[in-house]
Amino acid sequence: MYFLQKIDLPTSRSTQFPFSIRSLADLETMTFENPVTIFVGENGSGKSTLLKALAIKLNLPAIGSSDLESDQTLDGVKSYGEQIKTFWNEKAFRGFFFRAEDYFGFVKRLQNMDREMQGDIVDFEKRLSGTGLKLAVGSILGQKEALIRKYGNLTEVSHGEGFLKVLEGRLQAEGIYLIDEPEAALSPQRQLALFSLIKNLAENHGCQFIIATHSPILMTLPKATIFQFGDQIQKVSYEETEHFTILKNFLNNPDAFLRHL
Repeated sequence: MYFLQKIDLPTSRSTQFPFSIRSLADLETMTFENPVTIFVGENGSGKSTLLKALAIKLNLPAIGSSDLESDQTLDGVKSYGEQIKTFWNEKAFRGFFFRAEDYFGFVKRLQNMDREMQGDIVDFEKRLSGTGLKLAVGSILGQKEALIRKYGNLTEVSHGEGFLKVLEGRLQAEGIYLIDEPEAALSPQRQLALFSLIKNLAENHGCQFIIATHSPILMTLPKATIFQFGDQIQKVSYEETEHFTILKNFLNNPDAFLRHL
């Protein structure tokens, strides 16, 4: 099962962002034919901008230090996102939006939650006693334990390990997930672990993924629809992406590239 079938995008002759991005200025509609959709393209081509705007339209929870409404880094795409029209096969009620750069904000959010819960315990110990104290503290400790079970201690693992742990803890069946450049935090081996996780959820648990990425590994997800952003947005195979071509040619003959650097 996959949920979002099509989006119609706002059109304008405006030269203001994001209509100043050539690919978005010419894009009127986009159809999602498979449970995994990949956005690829050069920096500034519009792939992450469209992903952010879509997250705003879908009003997805954000994994980070703030929600989408209060995230000032999204101000430039909010109006554009709100004008997107969505067409659903069936409305999804689970999902999130996650950018690679939001990981550390999410860690800080968890740390703040832990400090608040510890403060609640101190407050309860001052005001309560007996069974009331035991029940109140037990409830807080249960919440702390649940977070540890879900994410572990993210301050004691590497960036890539923690990033993958957050995704493993938050991804659920029958959800729609928008993820921006996850490979920024992940080694090739960790990218393969994420590949396996996404493949399983898409094929067996009714999840839909829309991912902006530069990773040739993630581009090879089975049956993924790949949109390459450039002067226009084109549907391509992963072998036709610029990322795959450049990486393949470089690995086949790195000296030829180095001579021109």
